[in-house]
Amino acid sequence: MVETGGIRAAIELTKFRLTGFIALSAMFGHILAAPAPGIDTLVTGAGVWLLAAGAAVFNHIQDRRYDRWFARTRHRCLVQNRVGLQTAGWVASGLVFSGLALLAGGLDTHLPWILGVLALACYNGLYTPLKKKTLFAVWPGVICGMLPPAIGWTAVPQALCHGTGIQLFGVMLVMGIWQVPHFLVLAAAQPVCDPGADRFPSFIRLWTKTELFLQILVWVCVYSLGIFWFLLNGGIVLPGFSASLAGMALVLPGVMGLFFTRFPAYAGAGGFTTLNLSMLIFMVLGILDRILPTVFPL
Repeated sequence: MVETGGIRAAIELTKFRLTGFIALSAMFGHILAAPAPGIDTLVTGAGVWLLAAGAAVFNHIQDRRYDRWFARTRHRCLVQNRVGLQTAGWVASGLVFSGLALLAGGLDTHLPWILGVLALACYNGLYTPLKKKTLFAVWPGVICGMLPPAIGWTAVPQALCHGTGIQLFGVMLVMGIWQVPHFLVLAAAQPVCDPGADRFPSFIRLWTKTELFLQILVWVCVYSLGIFWFLLNGGIVLPGFSASLAGMALVLPGVMGLFFTRFPAYAGAGGFTTLNLSMLIFMVLGILDRILPTVFPL
């Protein structure tokens, strides 16, 4: 067995793009609740990234035998023995411990690290083992995806919090609903001939491609409705940003439908990119909505 370090292995093991997205969602939650962004915003983002990166490495460890059955994952580091299992275990433990320590010791509230433990339990304790047995594993995954903005929100002491509980619920709702079509688009991109499609629970064995695409469109519509609900409850203050986000939510189902009806060969990759871009726009507009008035007060 050959131990290989390097940037590529680290990016793969920590799922750097995904965990960066998760860290941004925690900072987004903090900025929505805080009087103004500050050092606590960065501490929250760093702590959540470390925790999420550690959970990702543990996920690789847990899935090392499962991943070899799928075209998308059979070339990962642990499957190919390019990184040793013991090395991955030490890295995962170090990252998780560092993330929890930063959330517990770097902030003035206790809820962030408690929610961090809950997210770890949902992802590594429930979602990862259950996905090999049942499609209902998607729901612990959804709960896990809802927690990072709550970690950021609760990092703001209650006496200083400028947001409302209904706004926090709105953010968590939008991010939770977004997880469902995200999972389904990944399933739609899975080759039917993958050995794992027969060996493990799979959406492409439950539904035809057409039925799967219809499920995705239904959940994208629900996701758009969640964004409108967030806007109606004061989630975005500046009219220009509010109108932009509403416009995005309005056209999103149409864009996804266009991929599925006109460009079915690109439905998986195109749908995945569109969904991720929509969530990025949602968070960036929310962050700018809070930051710009503090930088350029009227």
